Amino acid sequence: MTQLPYVRLANDIAAQFHHLSTEDAATGIATHMQMFWDPSMRGQLLAHVAAGGQDLDPLVLIAAERLRTHASA
Repeated sequence: MTQLPYVRLANDIAAQFHHLSTEDAATGIATHMQMFWDPSMRGQLLAHVAAGGQDLDPLVLIAAERLRTHASA
């Protein structure tokens, strides 16, 4: 199955943070997405996570929770 563009990109970003602790990696991923991703793209990712998060790196799932919390604040 071909990955959705934002899934592939999120996983590529997560790969750059795997050398860090889970906590630091998730923070780094969420910060990167907050700074560089368009709000609609973040919304697509959060909707994908809400629908089960298929094919997403586990670090992206943690980062997405931080994005969701930040978006609702």
